[in-house]
Amino acid sequence: MSSTPSAEPPQSTRRWAKIVVENCTGSHFKIQVLHEYFKIQVLHGEQTNDSKHILFKPEEKITVFDKVFYNTGFFTTGVDNWKVHGTRLIEVSPENKWTEKIAGKFFIDGLPYATGHGAFAKWKKHTLRSEDDGKETLIKVYQTEVQFISPSGRSTTTFNTLGQDIIPLSANPQQLH
Repeated sequence: MSSTPSAEPPQSTRRWAKIVVENCTGSHFKIQVLHEYFKIQVLHGEQTNDSKHILFKPEEKITVFDKVFYNTGFFTTGVDNWKVHGTRLIEVSPENKWTEKIAGKFFIDGLPYATGHGAFAKWKKHTLRSEDDGKETLIKVYQTEVQFISPSGRSTTTFNTLGQDIIPLSANPQQLH
């Protein structure tokens, strides 16, 4: 073993993780996930990862990103930031121009939801680490919270409605859960 210091500068390692969302709300939802690894976006001009809105049945799990990239290593200061947006879908009949068909049933958009992150913060921080490299990070979406679960740890944030429910309870069977 040499006692001479290495002439190589400290290195960072580019890594990736697969992102899966599980709908644990008990309702049909449209869900969108946004991911930013701050250092990569700023230094390399990369865009925010955007899953677009994906239709989810209750208890359904869908891969929203095969790979999101991040760095680990000496002097890496990047931060993984996340947003989860959703719209609870309300079952209606019959089919019309405002409905979306899922598994033979028709739905319209209900209340929009978004993750909450404290005063003035727009993104939820859940930092991916070396032990997450090449592995799955699961985002579990519940009626009132979102959990980020990766091999390196777990983070939780609120999932709040962005308005008031204007559909009466009797016309909205999903509120009976």
